Amino acid sequence: MVERQAAAEVSESRELEERANAYEALYAHWERTQWSALALDLSVDRASFAALDREDQEGMIWIFAHRFHAEFNVARLLAPFLLAAPSYELQLLLATQIADEHRHLQAVLRIYEEVFGVEGGIEAVRELADRHMDPVAEALYARLEHYVGRLSANSVEDEFLAAVIGYHLIAEGVIARTAQNLAAGQFERLAFPGLGRGQQLVARDEARHIGIGVSYTRRRLEQDPEHSRLVIGAVIDDFVELAGRLLATANDGMGALVAAGYGVEPEGFYTEAMRLLQLRLRSISFLEG
Repeated sequence: MVERQAAAEVSESRELEERANAYEALYAHWERTQWSALALDLSVDRASFAALDREDQEGMIWIFAHRFHAEFNVARLLAPFLLAAPSYELQLLLATQIADEHRHLQAVLRIYEEVFGVEGGIEAVRELADRHMDPVAEALYARLEHYVGRLSANSVEDEFLAAVIGYHLIAEGVIARTAQNLAAGQFERLAFPGLGRGQQLVARDEARHIGIGVSYTRRRLEQDPEHSRLVIGAVIDDFVELAGRLLATANDGMGALVAAGYGVEPEGFYTEAMRLLQLRLRSISFLEG
């Protein structure tokens, strides 16, 4: 029964991520898939973390430094999307996404307190996560801020499209999904069932977020294919060039940390990210196949 449910969730997520959906259908998915960050059972995870050696504990804390910064920054960065959204239907979907991101942040804070034993609330968690910030993550957040930070109530729609590509398709659809795919194996190997279930629920939400980006971008490409391709291509080229530079950075001193956190060398993370990028570009009909 549980396996069938998991398989159905994976199939539904692929439908959301890989094809355009009506905005009404994306909203309906949000309504029927609510979950509580307070309901995750983290008791086994607490014991599993305590049993890890120091290197594996450090790798786990490093992964969740990424998770904290991702959820904290995204919850903040989504507000300009609401101001710049070209329609009420998109504003509604973005409002549901803001609610999702704050729920994800609450789940991360619970994990820091109840699994890692960090006391002091969000300020203590932020201080610890800041100490584990690495140059790769810092560069990615700065580039995302470049695109999203330009949005306002007076933004032109090209700026909104560029921000959607940067955030919904690349940040969530490529970078975050790569981290989730690779961390899933680590959670299972190290016996973290609560973290694993939490990640499944977050991934289901983020499939819908990716679907918002796919559905909007497909519409833009249908309305103005030539110009939209220029806007999309410029953002993709920017992030691909950045990814190549960051792979070199990760190879220069971060290999052991990446392996402890995600179970692969930096090249393995990069390869999975490039695979997902191709998938996202096919989903919006930017590439054939």
